Amino acid sequence: MLLGSAGTGKTSLKRSLMEEPFNPHTTSTIVSDVSSVRPFGHKWQTRGNKWSEATEEDEIKELARLFKSSLSESSSHVSSESSLVSDSLDVSPAKSSAKHSDLDAKIKSLLKRVRTYQTTESHVQPFLHIWDCGGQPVYLEILPAFLTPRTMFLLLFDASKDFKEKWQSRQNTPDGEVHFGEVVNESTSDLMAKWMSTIHSYLVKHSKVGSRRSYFMVEHNIDDTPSPSLYCVGTRGDKLNEEKKEEVKKQMQLLYQEKEFSDLVQDVLIIDNTTSGKGEEEDPSITKLRGAIDGFINKLVVKTPVNWVLFRKVLQELKQNVISLSDAIAIGEACHIPTRDVPLVLKFYHELGVLLFYPKIKSLTKKVILSPKWFVDTVGKVFPLEKGWSGGKKWYLLRNKGILVQPLYQEVWQSSGIDSEEIIELLVHFRLAAQVQTELYDSTSKQYFLPAVLPGYTGDPNESQPGYKLRASPVHITFSTGYVPPGFFTRLATAVATDANVKLNFDKDYAAPDIHSKCIYRNRVCFFYGRPSDDFILTDVNTAIQVDVFRYVPESSHPVPFKAVCQQILELLNECCQKVEDTLDIYHGYDPYMLFGLYAYQKSSRRIKYVCQCSPSSEVHYIQDIDAVKQTCSDLVFCIIERRIPRPLTINESMWFKGNFSQEKHQEIPHLEKINDDSTKPAIQKVESTTIHSPTEISESGDDQQKVILTIRDLVEILRVLKNGHFQTTKWFNLGLYLGLFHDDLKIIEDNYPRDAERCLRECLAKWVRDDTEATWDKLAIAVGEVGDTTVADYIRSTKEL
Repeated sequence: MLLGSAGTGKTSLKRSLMEEPFNPHTTSTIVSDVSSVRPFGHKWQTRGNKWSEATEEDEIKELARLFKSSLSESSSHVSSESSLVSDSLDVSPAKSSAKHSDLDAKIKSLLKRVRTYQTTESHVQPFLHIWDCGGQPVYLEILPAFLTPRTMFLLLFDASKDFKEKWQSRQNTPDGEVHFGEVVNESTSDLMAKWMSTIHSYLVKHSKVGSRRSYFMVEHNIDDTPSPSLYCVGTRGDKLNEEKKEEVKKQMQLLYQEKEFSDLVQDVLIIDNTTSGKGEEEDPSITKLRGAIDGFINKLVVKTPVNWVLFRKVLQELKQNVISLSDAIAIGEACHIPTRDVPLVLKFYHELGVLLFYPKIKSLTKKVILSPKWFVDTVGKVFPLEKGWSGGKKWYLLRNKGILVQPLYQEVWQSSGIDSEEIIELLVHFRLAAQVQTELYDSTSKQYFLPAVLPGYTGDPNESQPGYKLRASPVHITFSTGYVPPGFFTRLATAVATDANVKLNFDKDYAAPDIHSKCIYRNRVCFFYGRPSDDFILTDVNTAIQVDVFRYVPESSHPVPFKAVCQQILELLNECCQKVEDTLDIYHGYDPYMLFGLYAYQKSSRRIKYVCQCSPSSEVHYIQDIDAVKQTCSDLVFCIIERRIPRPLTINESMWFKGNFSQEKHQEIPHLEKINDDSTKPAIQKVESTTIHSPTEISESGDDQQKVILTIRDLVEILRVLKNGHFQTTKWFNLGLYLGLFHDDLKIIEDNYPRDAERCLRECLAKWVRDDTEATWDKLAIAVGEVGDTTVADYIRSTKEL
């Protein structure tokens, strides 16, 4: 399976493996291109000693070799299977029907062709299925559904680019043009590490759990504990000298060394696809990669019963995209496969990428998809690449709101050969879609939310709608791998969208005209919770999923305490994360027909971490080792950076924990004068009484302070507070917009003082206090929070006792 971002040369690498000449004008792969290939190696014989696309003749020849090889065996079990070569098939009269007669005829015809094929070679040759996967961001969301452990992964990256540079989606068109798409908010190193950790978590861990095997696999001596293999392949090696290649290799090795997925990665190769098909001039790294694939095949190939191979060949001979499970069972019986074993044989070939079989999906339980490429392409029709849209409102809703309406998917899939409702159920089952009800379209039509089709968000994760009264400090959903697994966030968003208390928040009316109102992205989704006055936002920040909760009305006017809402949302997210992990378990876990229920999926360790707001700092860090069940508002906490100094929770941090601030108004907080260096906790020398206000008091008390009007005489103090709070001066323009200044006035300031952010900030604030007759510290704190500097906003509030 070839994985990697768009434009890294996956299709060119496939051509190199086939020794085909380099083509600089290959078109972008749409979703996935699945090919059946005959590889060569030290004992594989193929035409011209080269890899080649599998043909009908190859299949017949291989069956002939297989039968010849099996007939030479002395095992009675094999002899029984080899009786299939005889003229008649044992289809009992009780089961005779037109359908069975037709199957009987097909199999007899196939066997006749096999018997008449003369071969002197008994070596059985493998068929390799190559999945060349589309690398556009939208398709990376789909691919986790098709990972299987019997796979070698070639993880591609552009070796000529900086590892830390954000990569941009691109599409190569048939006429040679290159269309550049969105700039994705992650670098090459982020993407590579994500895929490594995902493959390890979903395919390696669960294959190591337990050693027992099902009676079926034991009976047929089949290895059902395969392990995947992974090579990191850097492309565009023609742009690098040998010294630079070694440097890139070391950079990639540092990415996975000492990580839990380090054993998965076999090697890092830098290749030059432009040398493909040039014989002795070919890049030795390409030859080495072919050899590695050959070695993996030797490890992967297992003795397969002859009737299984015949079964697969008959399925291919049908030349259909999908058949019923009952037809598959009938074919299995005709090939002397017991009825009870057919689902296991289907699962075996599912893992090899030959077909698709989903016994856990209600609408697909009784179907077998014989052409994976056809099915993936069919599903991919609603995951468009183009920036524009056609088809009017229906396509607009899909590409801009992530809403797929029933008339559109019925139209798109009407000629697919499978019912459109069955396809949509597959998307729902894999949590790529969630049924919702919005006011965007006719309520009589079904609507589904597909966040994966939307563009990505690249702005500040702390950005929020102005005017909130209360805001909880952010929490992060983290993973032991250090990255959010590919596809996890969009599936979490769809799981959340199905909750009865949740509604998607598509558009917000920002006070500032230049701030974009879009709220739904592939990696950032905004929801209403309970009622429109409460919002929560999920944002994929690559290393974690950030959760922000806001309230836009005073606490006294809301029937549910803000603290209770925050804790309910966190509980909801925990439940939804579990649902996503269970779904991914179905992707990659073993078939439920396995009698011993082995291979329990070991999930990546997921934890909730609370963002520490101990000081105004741009560096995100966490409160150390907090137990959410036992923690109360009155308990002291430790910053992960200043581990030896305890402190009380801030108002915003306290929203996630039990306890009532109004009952703890005079909580005594220790003041540190001396720290014992030999102790893990400081010695407390003095205690001072500190007043802690409730959320209601924060938003509605302190009226005298909040009503102090700021004038030009306060400009120096305003600048001093912002400087001490470490406000980022480069955000002065958006700050001005949130303070209510006109865009044109801010542009004049920008033009007068180019590249001088500090001077621009001073002029911006001067104009604000002159023009706004009700300028207050509270207004400034809210505006600072809206541009993303929430810690500075809290610093202003604490300094001015708001």
